[in-house]
Amino acid sequence: MKRLTIIMLLFALTLCPIMAQNNDLADKLTINQTSLNLTKQDIELPDEAVGYLTDPEGNMIALDCIDPKTAKKKRPKHVLKVYRLADKKLMWSKYYKPEDTKYKFLKQGIMEINDNSKITILNKKDGTKVWGKTINYIGMLGDTLIASNSSEINALNVENCEKIWSGKMNTGYGVTYCQPIDNNWNYLISDDLYRINLSTGNMLKLKSKTGVEDPNSSTGFVCIGFPGGFWGGFIGGFVASLVHSVAQYTHNKHIFNISTNDRQLSMMPLRMISGIHSNIVSKGGLNYYADYNSFMCFDDSLKLVYKTKINNKKINTNRSFIKESRSELTVRGDTAYVVNLGYGIYPIKGENFYDFPHISSFNIKDGKALDNQRLAYDSVVVTSTNVCNNSIRMLFYNREAEYRFSDRYLFFGDRDTTQVGHFVCYLTDKMCYAKNDDNSFSEIKSTEEYTPVLTTRGYVANIKEYVPKIIAKKANTYFQVAQINNLYFYQGGKGKKELWCFNSDQATLIADDVKRVWQNNDKLEILTTTGKVRIISFGI
Repeated sequence: MKRLTIIMLLFALTLCPIMAQNNDLADKLTINQTSLNLTKQDIELPDEAVGYLTDPEGNMIALDCIDPKTAKKKRPKHVLKVYRLADKKLMWSKYYKPEDTKYKFLKQGIMEINDNSKITILNKKDGTKVWGKTINYIGMLGDTLIASNSSEINALNVENCEKIWSGKMNTGYGVTYCQPIDNNWNYLISDDLYRINLSTGNMLKLKSKTGVEDPNSSTGFVCIGFPGGFWGGFIGGFVASLVHSVAQYTHNKHIFNISTNDRQLSMMPLRMISGIHSNIVSKGGLNYYADYNSFMCFDDSLKLVYKTKINNKKINTNRSFIKESRSELTVRGDTAYVVNLGYGIYPIKGENFYDFPHISSFNIKDGKALDNQRLAYDSVVVTSTNVCNNSIRMLFYNREAEYRFSDRYLFFGDRDTTQVGHFVCYLTDKMCYAKNDDNSFSEIKSTEEYTPVLTTRGYVANIKEYVPKIIAKKANTYFQVAQINNLYFYQGGKGKKELWCFNSDQATLIADDVKRVWQNNDKLEILTTTGKVRIISFGI
C-alpha cells in the first residue's frame, strides 16, 4: 500500500508542469506589473459547498453541497445547487449520490452521467430534463458528444441527442488513449488501434492487442474526470496507471494541463482495460507503435507494413492483474526505441504495483529486433523519460539509467536521495521557474552540467552527482499550470499561493491567495485560500 501511495503521488505531480531556478541556467524574466486587461469575478461559496462547476458562458455556477441535516453522518447527503451569478439567486437544486453520479456544465445545459452509463441533459435554468439516453460517455468535442453504445462509437448533437455519425468500434475495452493527428483526425485505442475523423466519423482500424479482461471485476464503466471537468471520478490502481500514461505522453510533448485539451477522450469498462501500449510516432509517411507484445509499422491507411514480437514476460490474465503496461516510443534515425515503464495494472493482494521495466530497439526499415535489455532486477517503475541528443535518460525513484544511441550501451547511476527525496520527473525547457532576489525569474533546464529533476519533497535537484544538489526549494519554485495564447501562467512561491503571468520577458502577479487553479477554455478559475471562486477573463 505504501508503494501504491507513492505511485499516486507521482501521478498527481506529473500532471502539473514542473519548474525551478538557477541563475546560470537560463535567461531571466523581469517582474513588471503591466496591465493585462483582465477581469476578475469573485464568488463566495457557502460553508456546506465541497465542490463546484462553472457555466462556460459565465452566467451560472453549480455547487456540490453537503446537506447540513446529514453532515455528521458517515455518508451525508449531497445536494446539487445551481445559482445565477448576477444576483446569487438559487435557481434549482436536487439530491444526488456522488458515488453514482457525475456532472459536467455545458453551454447547452448540465450533463448528468450515472454509473449505469445513462446520460441526461438538464436545463440549467430550472433543472428539467431535456433528454436522456443510456450510452457510455467518452468526451465532448465542442458541441458534439462522443459516446459509445455496444460496439459503436457515436457523435451526438448535445442539444437534442440527434446522431451526427456512428461507426463500428471495439468499445468494450473502453477508450484509453487519444492522440490528435491534425485538426480532424485522432488515434484512439480500444484494444485495437483506430484512426478516426471526429468530424465525419470516417474510421480506419489496425488489429492490435492492448486489452485484457478482469474476470473478478464488476460490470459498468468509469468516466475519467480531470480537474474542473467532473465531480466524482475514480482513482484506483489501474486508473492511476492509465492516466499516468496520458500524463507521461503529454509531459514529453510539453503539454501539461490535459484538462484544457478538448480532444482527450477517455472511457473504460470496469471489467476490461486497454492501457498496454505506446504513443504513435510518425516519420517518412509511416507510423510506429507498440502494444504489449509487438512493435508495429503501418501507413496512414492503417495497413500493416510489418509486426515484430517483443520478447516480454508473459502477462498473467487469470489472476486479475497485468504486468506490462504503458511504453514510451522514440524514433532516432533508422532505429525505434521502446521503453516499457513497468507500471502494473490490476494489482491484487500480495502483488506489487510494478513490473520489471525494459528497453527494446528495432530497425524501422524492416522491424528487425536489435536488442532487449532489462532496466531493473527488482520491481520498480520508470517515473520519467527524457530524450537527449545522444541517449535516452530514464529516471527511477533513486537512480538514473542512460541508454546510448550510438552503441545501445546501457549504464546506471544510483543516487543518495536521503536529503532530497525520491525522484519524480525530469525538468525540461519551459517547465519550471524560480524567483530570484533581484526581482526576476530564472528557468531551470537540462544542460551538460545540470540534470534537474523534481523530487517528492518538493525540491528541484541536480542529479549529476551521487549526492544530488538542491538548486531550488518549494518556496521559490513556480510550476506552469495554464497557457492562453501567448500568456503563460505559473503557480508557486511559499505555500504555492502565487499565480504569475509570463508574457514575453515580463512577469505580472495575478493572485497571491491561490489554493488551486485550472484553465477553462480562455478563462482561469481559481479556488482561493479563503474558499472563494475567482474567474479571470483576459481581453486578448
